[in-house]
Amino acid sequence: MAKYKKKKEGFVARMVMGAEKSEGYARASLPSNRWELFFDLLKGRIGKLILLNLLMCLFFIPLVLLFLFRFTYMANVGISYPYAQGFGVGYQALTSITGLIENERLTANLISFLFLPLAMAVASVGLSGGAYVMRNIVWTEGDFFVNDFWSGIRKNYKQVLIISLMFSFVFYVTILGISAVNKFVAETNSLQILMWILKIFMMVVMGFYSIMTLHMISMSVTYEVKLGGLIKNAYYTTMALVIPNLFFAVVGLIPFSLLLFGEFIRTLSILIIILIGFSFFFLVWTNYCQWIYDKYVNDRVAGARKNRGIYQKVNKNETEEEANARRRKEQLEMAALSSLSSRPIKPITDEELQLAELPASFNRSDIEKLNKSRKELYEDNEKYIREHSSDERYSNLEKAQEDLNSAEQERLKRIEQAKKELAKRKKKK
Repeated sequence: MAKYKKKKEGFVARMVMGAEKSEGYARASLPSNRWELFFDLLKGRIGKLILLNLLMCLFFIPLVLLFLFRFTYMANVGISYPYAQGFGVGYQALTSITGLIENERLTANLISFLFLPLAMAVASVGLSGGAYVMRNIVWTEGDFFVNDFWSGIRKNYKQVLIISLMFSFVFYVTILGISAVNKFVAETNSLQILMWILKIFMMVVMGFYSIMTLHMISMSVTYEVKLGGLIKNAYYTTMALVIPNLFFAVVGLIPFSLLLFGEFIRTLSILIIILIGFSFFFLVWTNYCQWIYDKYVNDRVAGARKNRGIYQKVNKNETEEEANARRRKEQLEMAALSSLSSRPIKPITDEELQLAELPASFNRSDIEKLNKSRKELYEDNEKYIREHSSDERYSNLEKAQEDLNSAEQERLKRIEQAKKELAKRKKKK
C-alpha cells in the first residue's frame, strides 16, 4: 500500500510541477531538422497538444461569444428588415434601401468590436501560457503541465496583453474603415476603383500587422525584449520574410479554413478546432520562428543556444587526433565558462586575512570576533572582484558562451555515436 501511494504521489507531482527536462524524450533520438521535428511532435505529442488546446480554448470563450453576438445581431437584422419582402403587410414602405445593409454592418461592427479589447485581455491569458508551453515542447525540454502554463502567464502576460490590445485597436480601425468604404460605395456608386484600392490597402495593412503580432508573441516568450524592441524586430522579420510568413501562416490556419466549406465539413472543422486547432497553429508557427532565430538571431544574442530540439548529424569521418583535439578544446572552454572562472576570485594566501577560529571553550566575544573576521573576508573579496572584473580573462564571456554552445553540440554528437556503437555490439552478440 505504501509503495502504491508513493507512485501515486509521484504521478500527481509530475502532472502539477512537471520535470525540468523531459526524460521520456531521449536527446539522441531528436530529429535533425525542423521539418522532422514538426512531424515527430505532431505524431508523438498529440495528447499533449490536445490538452494544451483545450486549456487555451477556455480563455478564448469571450472572444468566440463576441463574434457569435455579432453574427446573431446581423441574422436578426436580416429577418426583421424588409430587404426583399412585399410591402403593405405590416412593413413600412421605404423610398430606398440603398446602402441599408452596409449601414447595418457598420453599426454591428461599431458596437460589437468595441468590446474586443476586453475579450482579448482574457484571451491573452491563454496566449501567454500556450505560447510559452509550445516553446518548451518545440525545444523538447519539458512536457506540458499546469505549472509550466501558469509560469508562462506569470512571465509573459503583461507583454502579451499590450500586444493584444494594440492588435485590437488596429483590427477595430481596419474593420470600421472597410465597412465605411462599402457603405460609401453602395450609397454613392462613385469612385469605385479608388475605394477598392483603399479596401485592398487596409486589408494588406491588417494582414501585415497580424503577422507582426504573431512574431511579437513568439519573441516575447523566447527572449527578454522590451516592447519597442519587439515591435522593431517583428517589423523587420515580417518585411524580410514575406513569402515564408504567408506560407506557414496558411499552413497553420488549415483547420480554420475548413469553416469555408459545406455544413458537414464546417461542423467537423469546429470539432477539430476545439481539439487541436490552436495548438496546431502554434506548433507550426513556433517551430518556424525557432528556425528564424537559429538562422538570424541566436548568433547575435549572448547566451542563446541554437538548434534546440534538434541535433546535427554525427561526423563519421573524424579521426582520433581530431577527436582528442576537440575534447581538449571543449574541456578548456567548459572551464573558461565555469562558475569559478567566470568571475574574479582572490588567490588564497596565508599572509592575508584569515577566518578566526573558535576555541574549545568560547564565549560571546569569541563569536563576535569570528563574525568580524568573516565580514572582513567578504568585504575584501568583493573589493578584489571590483578591482579585477575588467580583466581580459573575464571580459569576453559572450565569446566563451558561443564556444560553450558549440562544445555542447559536439558532446551530443558523441553521445549519439556511442549509442549507435553500443547498438551494433548488441546485435553482434
